[in-house]
Amino acid sequence: MARVRDAVGPQSPSAWLAIAGALVLMLWPALLNGFPIVFFDTGGYIEAAALHRLVEGRSLAYGLFLQATSLDWRTLWGPVVAQSALTLWLLRLVRGGLAPSVLHRWPATLALVLFLSLGTGMAWYTAQLMPDLTVPWVVATLWLLAFRWPWLPWPTRLGVGALGLFSLLSHMSGMALGMGLVGFLVVMKAAGSIARPRSWRALRLLPPAAMVAGGVLALPLLNGAVTGEARLTPGGPMFLFGSLLQQGHVRQLLEERCADDPHAYALCRHRHHLPTTADEFLWSEESPLVALGGWQAMTAEAARVNAAIMRRYPLALAGTSLQAGVEQFFRVQTGDGLDEYHGSTREMVHQFLPGLESAYLKADQQNDGPTPGMADLFNYLTVPLAYIALAALAALIPQAVRQRDGAALGALLFLLAALAGNALICGALSNPHDRYQNRLVWLAPLFALAVNSRLRAGAGVEEDAEPTVRVPALVALALPGANAPPRRRWPRIARPRTARPRPLDVTGLGRAAAPPTDDLTASPLAALTLAPEQPPASQP
Repeated sequence: MARVRDAVGPQSPSAWLAIAGALVLMLWPALLNGFPIVFFDTGGYIEAAALHRLVEGRSLAYGLFLQATSLDWRTLWGPVVAQSALTLWLLRLVRGGLAPSVLHRWPATLALVLFLSLGTGMAWYTAQLMPDLTVPWVVATLWLLAFRWPWLPWPTRLGVGALGLFSLLSHMSGMALGMGLVGFLVVMKAAGSIARPRSWRALRLLPPAAMVAGGVLALPLLNGAVTGEARLTPGGPMFLFGSLLQQGHVRQLLEERCADDPHAYALCRHRHHLPTTADEFLWSEESPLVALGGWQAMTAEAARVNAAIMRRYPLALAGTSLQAGVEQFFRVQTGDGLDEYHGSTREMVHQFLPGLESAYLKADQQNDGPTPGMADLFNYLTVPLAYIALAALAALIPQAVRQRDGAALGALLFLLAALAGNALICGALSNPHDRYQNRLVWLAPLFALAVNSRLRAGAGVEEDAEPTVRVPALVALALPGANAPPRRRWPRIARPRTARPRPLDVTGLGRAAAPPTDDLTASPLAALTLAPEQPPASQP
């Protein structure tokens, strides 16, 4: 397969028009809204970058991205345009990596973007000021580095690695998912080494592992350099506590411990007034969390409760976590929380972005306009398509096995592992929300369409089928094991063409031996070659 040189570089004005059209499609929710889409958490990222401080559950890296791409808060259209352009680049790389025959067809790319923008929730994340989009970026960049490394030129390798590193820094769930996927890649490579498909032996582990390790190391370094606090993004124990509360384990622990020791936890005096959901506990102004001093004061207590639950109820915790993960896997609706009052974001825009406040307040989203409701309307299309795409991923696996296409099979299994891992991480460690899975599930139709195109074209036959030495049947009888796969492919060494002696009749069938010739392709052993060669020059 030809090396992927440039997944974006257009050669004609029509290509530039296709790029412009693709970006408009990816930004249509923001264009309809009159302002980039925002969420509850958007204000926290603005606050983190503006004050250079760590905010619970809000990535400083993404806040700095907002500041940089908005030209120091001059326009918030910059971030969503940048997000759309980067997503388009990754779409081209992934599509081209799986179906290289359509890599440079911009009309096909435009049609794909049209389908993903209207038939999935993708556009609601490219047009939104949130790092949710970086989670599918983590998956796409890890796949490219692991499976397509040999076919990417060095500038593209560096670009993919840099984008993946930024994605890891932008969302802690993306960091957890990245670590899990590297472990899955290790299992895949081991499977290819021990059994089949053998093409998985060529899977690259070092680039994706280096990217994830770099993210783990770079996150506290970045936070320390900017804020003076060299640690991970805070808030993890509180999100886990909220999940355990919603699963019922916190109430069970408090009932057992507080009955014997009313001072075992500060929560003991509030155990009869605990809400039933994580969102109510973490975000409601009437939550006991307010009386307990807020997130920072409660973090140590939450960590103690979490550890106690893990020790006392491991089996029950595993069961409820798995149940939450399964629930999360099938929650794929678009528009989660977009039609509600975003008080924190309003406050941050007023405080730090006064020049943009007027445009922000005029947007549909801040005036009960039709834009947020469009997501609910499109769910009648996007939810069934998401389920169809998930079913298609599973249905394509037997076909990839039959065609012995290791790259196609690897892509399908890798994405299914990513979807399952994301559901388990978000459902069990936080709590199930539609946007957690919806932000990633739009990769399912992308991979399904690309793999289907690949399998229909038979693209994996030359690249991924196990190497086989083909020899004439009669020669195979005289050379036992001649059709066995070679242990190693050596570079071909050109030899000068010299006249060969007249070959002997080794068949034993009395057939006339071939006449002397310098044409190497006429030799009965020529089929032993592992790679096609150019035919030799004709003899005078």
